Amino acid sequence: MNLCQERFPLIMGHEPAVETAIDDTSDWVCLKNAAGVYIIVATYGGAGVTDFVLSVHESTAGSGTTAITTVFPIWVNADTATSDVMVRQTDAAGYTVDNALQDNQLVAFYIDASILSEGYDWIQLGSSGGFATNYATVLYLMDGERYQQVTPPTAIA
Repeated sequence: MNLCQERFPLIMGHEPAVETAIDDTSDWVCLKNAAGVYIIVATYGGAGVTDFVLSVHESTAGSGTTAITTVFPIWVNADTATSDVMVRQTDAAGYTVDNALQDNQLVAFYIDASILSEGYDWIQLGSSGGFATNYATVLYLMDGERYQQVTPPTAIA
């Protein structure tokens, strides 16, 4: 049994790109058939004076820039070269990656489908800022697909 694909499909939300190119261009995914989603952002780079501001958008149809204002759990590894420990942050409606740290970082959000506004079931990683020589990639790990099968229904817009 392939539990990852059936219960926890992994979706690339944005291919590796410079942070400034990711600004609000990650794919939309639908949580209609899921309990929630982990949004995982990996950043790579050196010094940067412009922080990479992460948020989450919600939609009824997989477009727009309506930010989720309900807080959600966030975990961060601020230096993946020296540790593999994800540290729980204070719940918030977004996170700012401090590019001055000059380290590769991981940020994970958990969006429970129940926090979305009435009638909304699409989400997207929103972002702004970033540094032109720092790279990032976005992954979505769907949580608890309700229609478990070898090839689950597509969740991506």
